[in-house]
Amino acid sequence: MALIERLRIRRFRNLADIEFAPGSGVSWLVGANASGKTALLEAIYCLSRGRSFRGKRHGPLVMRGATGARVEGLVERAGLRRTIEWSIGVRGGAEREPPVSEFQLPVRLICEATHALVEGEPSLRRRFLDWNLGLSEQDAVQVFSRFRRAAAQRNAWLRAGGRGRAMWDRAYADTLAELLERRLGMLARLDEGLQRLARGTGWFEDLSVEWEGPDADALAILTKLEAMRDADRERGFTYLGASRCDFALRSDGSRWAGSRGQGKVAGILLQLAADQAVSEATGAGSVWLVDDIEAELGADWVVRLLEMLRQHGRQMLVTSLPGKAALRDGRCAEDQMFHVEQGRLKAPINAAV
Repeated sequence: MALIERLRIRRFRNLADIEFAPGSGVSWLVGANASGKTALLEAIYCLSRGRSFRGKRHGPLVMRGATGARVEGLVERAGLRRTIEWSIGVRGGAEREPPVSEFQLPVRLICEATHALVEGEPSLRRRFLDWNLGLSEQDAVQVFSRFRRAAAQRNAWLRAGGRGRAMWDRAYADTLAELLERRLGMLARLDEGLQRLARGTGWFEDLSVEWEGPDADALAILTKLEAMRDADRERGFTYLGASRCDFALRSDGSRWAGSRGQGKVAGILLQLAADQAVSEATGAGSVWLVDDIEAELGADWVVRLLEMLRQHGRQMLVTSLPGKAALRDGRCAEDQMFHVEQGRLKAPINAAV
């Protein structure tokens, strides 16, 4: 599995200089609002993905008065240990060494926006599907690269007027069909995992994950390209593509719609199903970042979800306010606990809070 052994964060939001060695199990980050708990998880996310999970409304990533921020981590994945560095200047320009494409530190985030995986824009679900596909299949990057190249060639031909023989149609149809076949395979593993989790928990037992997009049939795609060629020529680009795909949760044949809290739980189950699929394929699971799990959820849901995540057996970092149900009822004796105060991290403690 993936594991963060050591972490150093410098001048990131309100974290001036933190050195951190999380345990291989559950580490609690406890502190008041705006103390730096979420910023610490955000720094790990940047180290993993090369970007933040929070929008511009939260302000700059670089500490006020500093010229840049830096995150360094010693990590292990599938028996390989590497040092990863991520940095950003006050004017932007984030850099990650090695690049994300060369060495993955897979992290999974649970936060106030987790429900958006179920209810949000299709682009979010496509990124989720493709990211997990990239983690579980080593050659997936080449599949996407071949499709982008074929799309660029066909679109250039369309912008030039689309005259003469449609020489790029076959390559486009073949590469799109291959990409769709990979996505459908990943989606089938997600559906299987979700239903297995639903049976084990008794939650949402009638839910299934269903594809909403073209079939992975190169001949059918080629036929559609021919039928749409005049319209594509007018547009200057190919309408039928990888971005015309989505998946949805369905129940009894209809698109499922739950409360915001139920959507968050369903999103967590999707993340768990994806992590299990990736782990089965590669032997390397993810590090879990759990921020404000109590948002939109009652105490019983929180404790049951934490227990389920704990049984999953991954390294997990969980933020909590002092005295909240997650910390009071969801903590075990073997967990590590850290206090975060005004951007500073105190040594592990085990006293009740």
